[in-house]
Amino acid sequence: MSTDYAPAIMITDNTALEKAAQRWQEIDVIALDTEFIRTDTFYPILALIQLCDGETTWLLDPLALPKPQGLIDLLANPKVVKVLHSCSEDLETLAHSLGQLPDPLFDTQTAAAYCGLGFSVGYRGVVKELVGVELDKHETRSDWLQRPLSTSQLSYAAEDVHYLLPVYEALVERLQRQQRLSWVEEEMLVKLANSRRVVPADSYYTRVKGAWKLDRRGLAILKAMTTWREDVARQDNRPRGRIIADKDLLTLAFLKPPLSMGQLKGANILHPRELRLYGEKVLSVFADIDGSDGKDFPQLLPKAIPREHGALLKSCRKVVAAVAEKLALAPEVLARKVDLEFLVRSIAYGEVKLPEILANGWRYEVVGEALLNHASELQAGVTTAKEQ
Repeated sequence: MSTDYAPAIMITDNTALEKAAQRWQEIDVIALDTEFIRTDTFYPILALIQLCDGETTWLLDPLALPKPQGLIDLLANPKVVKVLHSCSEDLETLAHSLGQLPDPLFDTQTAAAYCGLGFSVGYRGVVKELVGVELDKHETRSDWLQRPLSTSQLSYAAEDVHYLLPVYEALVERLQRQQRLSWVEEEMLVKLANSRRVVPADSYYTRVKGAWKLDRRGLAILKAMTTWREDVARQDNRPRGRIIADKDLLTLAFLKPPLSMGQLKGANILHPRELRLYGEKVLSVFADIDGSDGKDFPQLLPKAIPREHGALLKSCRKVVAAVAEKLALAPEVLARKVDLEFLVRSIAYGEVKLPEILANGWRYEVVGEALLNHASELQAGVTTAKEQ
């Protein structure tokens, strides 16, 4: 495919959209990217959608066309592969703004990692490596909601999809040669499934850093406050941190009963504005929790890996590193730190178990089975040491 610059066509009305959509129905693969703003809102605001079929680049204005049906139909068309780079935020933006994910999907960042080009490699990096073009870095912090968009913005936006298809073709060729294309296809299904999953508001407390240090009462308080904050953030479309930050909610959850407004002020945790707006809510949460029988309090969260089990974690990392070296892959492609910590906890607490991502699919065959066998041997050693 040619890497000569494809002319860009602005789509700001239904006539232009219908004409472009006719072309989109005739192709097998298309490059896709989005520009969005998420500074003062909970949900991303879709500001521009870029598409390229290798011959033409389209820049679709969602401010002029908030529900572009021809694009929505393209995203849902099972016969057209949609190629994106580092697609997680794009998926969230498209799902929220258009109610449709790009399916089938091909993420060039994931594919590059599986080819051995590095973990989380950027768009400029894959273009330089696979197409031989070094891109300028500009407009990365641009106001994409301004109208009209500047010439520089339009050029940057078009450039973001122009090289995606040559990159895609080069990656598919490598993946087929390495017999890893199925790995990427499997990963894309997982990405889409995760993007379709609605995260319950009452589960956010498990994501708060340090929450594992709380007892069940503290977790009940943290869960109630993060659930309330999540509802407010979604309803008012405000960032979580603009209401009350995670670290402050965690600190509040460590406070002991009874709690009064005077004590809350004296704790100096909340900003005066937060205290004025949400102080009574915090007190009501404490009153509800401390007035309950505790039967419905959350279970304790998994603890951090004990220092004495650091050797177990290091040992599992070596297994992953050895496999990764043979395959010329970054170890993170095979197993993340959180996956190995899950495994080490299972060793330490008596029941060896792989996390789901390592227990299924290609990862189990490549590294999961070896890790499971290694962990079983380690667990036997831990048991023997305890008996002695």
